[in-house]
Formats: sequence, C-alpha cells, structure tokens
Amino acid sequence: MKVFLPWQAQQWQQLQRAREQGRMPHALLLSGAAKTGKRQFAEALGQSLLCVSPRPEHLACGECPSCRLILGGTHADLAFLEPEEPGKQLKIDAIREFTGSEALSSQRGGFKIRIIDPADAMNRAAANALLKTLEEPSPNSLLLLISAQPGLLPATIRSRCQQINFPLPETEQALAWLGEQAAEDWRTLLSVAAGAPLKALELAAEGVMAQRSSLLEELLALLAGRADPIELAEAWSKRDVEQLLGWLASLLMDLMRLQLAVEASLFNPDQLARLRPLAQSKSARHWHQAMQQLIEVRKSITSQLNLQLQLERLLISLVGVSNHP
Repeated sequence: MKVFLPWQAQQWQQLQRAREQGRMPHALLLSGAAKTGKRQFAEALGQSLLCVSPRPEHLACGECPSCRLILGGTHADLAFLEPEEPGKQLKIDAIREFTGSEALSSQRGGFKIRIIDPADAMNRAAANALLKTLEEPSPNSLLLLISAQPGLLPATIRSRCQQINFPLPETEQALAWLGEQAAEDWRTLLSVAAGAPLKALELAAEGVMAQRSSLLEELLALLAGRADPIELAEAWSKRDVEQLLGWLASLLMDLMRLQLAVEASLFNPDQLARLRPLAQSKSARHWHQAMQQLIEVRKSITSQLNLQLQLERLLISLVGVSNHP
C-alpha cells in the first residue's frame, strides 16, 4: 500500500484532521514541483479513505477487503485518468466518461475517489466539462487533481478546489530519504534534479547520467563551433526532448550564476570545471537571452508546431549567443 513521504507529513495531517471533523472537501488540487511525490500522496490518501481498518496515522492496512481490491486493481471506487501518452492532452470525452454520474456513485457505500494526473493536460473543452462536475459534486465523491503547473488550469477550476501545495523538501531531509533507497552520489543527483527526490531516483537509473553527460558534450561542442545546430536539432528531436530541455535549462541557469561568480547551489556541480570558463566567455545578459528562448520553446513543445524546427531555432540562437559578445 502507498504511504505519504516524509516531507508530506504536514499535508497528510491537515487532510486527516479535516476527515475526522467531517470537512473533507469534494475536490483537491495537489500542486507543486514535479517529482516530489504528489501522485504517491494522492494514492495513499485514496487508499486511506477507502480502507476499512486503517492503521495509525490513517494509513491503509493492506489487509481488509477494500485494500485487497485496491491491491488487485479492481476497487470500483478508486480510479485514475491520465493521458494515453506523456505530453498528450486529456480531451472532453475522457473527462465526461471519467466523471459521469455513474462513475462518481460509490459502489461500496463509502468514498468515491477519482484522480486526474496531470490535470493541466486537460484541453479547454475537457476543463469546462470537469467544471460542471465541480459545481455539482456527488455525495462522498473526491476528485484529486495533480499538477506541477496549476497556472495552466482555468481559474474557475482552481477556485473550486482546495489547493494543497507540495514544496520541494529540505535538502538534508531529501538526502536522508534517498540514502535509504540505495547507495549513490545523491547530493549530486539531487542537485541535477533541481531538488526533486523522485527525479533524483530516476537519474540514478542505469544510463541516465551518461545521457546527460552526452548532452553536455554536444552542447559544449555547439557553443565552441564544433557542432552544427541543424544536425544537432535533428538528433535531439528523436530523443526525450522534455528531459533534454530540462537539462539545458539547468545548464543555462548555472552559466548565468557562474558568470556572476556565484558557485553555490549549482544544478550541475560535477561539471563546474567545464562550465566556469564557458560562463565567463559571455555576459549574463547573453545567457539570459538564451534562457528566454528556451522558455518559449518549452511553452510550445506540446503544440502542433514542428518540433525539429523549434529546436533548430533554439540551437541557432545559442550559437549566436556564444559567438557574439
């Protein structure tokens, strides 16, 4: 069964107090940085509300009939909705089916839990369909919306949910938890993951850090004039672009800091020796302009615009930044 993570204790206690007082809201927006465990929290909460014999701290017991159904993936009162593929939209038909009157009627006489992850993947029509459900909630139903970018949700959706924020955990708390998972250089991995513990776990997987090093080599070659931006854009378009752009953003942030001689809290501390001379080769203004270009690409990465063309523009921009004082 799922449990809340150490840095989520306050949020867990807040909701369990509301439960004990009969004030559990009908809709929650779980927001905050990506890869901090919001999905795990949502699952633990749903299991807790459905468990017949919860353990201390209201954790699901894992043994009662309800928990056995959950473990078997057959509990009718707990369901999830997510895009068919990462980065794809959630459309109106999926929302209507997921939140229909029958879908939100409890089959076992308790809570009916519905989890949408990520909620910001809904297109406008889907969000409008969900709004109708939020305006007229079914008794004992609970909608859990998970989002790392709640600003992308319509204000009408946000205003009808109780928002629970999940900030990044304190570094030492995250490192203590990561140290219980495996033996790795967690401090470096956590820095690369921008402080997100579950992202650090992903980075520890075989080959991921090697991919990051490869990206840095390619980028350094590009900025030194040893790589062609058009060819590199074609190669990047065939990879995990969201991950690549995330790493590129962390690199540019480090370059801006190092250009100002700020070496604390780098995202890529293991690359300091290579990044320091590159940072000093250009002004902070130039790196800032590159970051603005990257932000524009990341905003439109899920649109219908040609992905390779967007990457070409970004990399050509970076070449311009590197070649002009």
